[in-house]
Amino acid sequence: QTGTTTSTSKVQLTKEEALIAGNFEKNKGRLPWPVEKGYISGKYGVQPHPVLEHVTINNKGIHIKTNANSDARAVFEGEVTQCFSIPGSNNAVIIRHGNYRTVYANLTSIYVKVGDKVTPKQKIGRIYTDPEDDNNTELQFQVWKDKSTENPSLWLAR
Repeated sequence: QTGTTTSTSKVQLTKEEALIAGNFEKNKGRLPWPVEKGYISGKYGVQPHPVLEHVTINNKGIHIKTNANSDARAVFEGEVTQCFSIPGSNNAVIIRHGNYRTVYANLTSIYVKVGDKVTPKQKIGRIYTDPEDDNNTELQFQVWKDKSTENPSLWLAR
């Protein structure tokens, strides 16, 4: 019964998954960036909308601006659990690291498939470059622990 959910929504981890989760947790603030070069262009959490007055947005992750034709990279060893299309926002990949998950969204091509084991800095997909927005290339990156989001900028190496 690996990865099954009990009535309290707590995920039961195998020994290997618990080890990976523990190692993931120990690397808070030290994970490699999910892009080779880039900067945080959208912060985590509730903030004013960039254009609309009196409107707030709740960003469940961060946005990382990078160069055109860049690839998203896994930030830690893990297993690909989902690859899917988001209407109006291209594709996304979810990688499980024990009871942690990282989400990589706004991808045009995906280089991995469900069940793949990935290593840190492994390329997992091409980030969408918007030709109608000055070639803006932005990865949406999230970190989840169980069912709640974490601030990804606190997990990445400075």
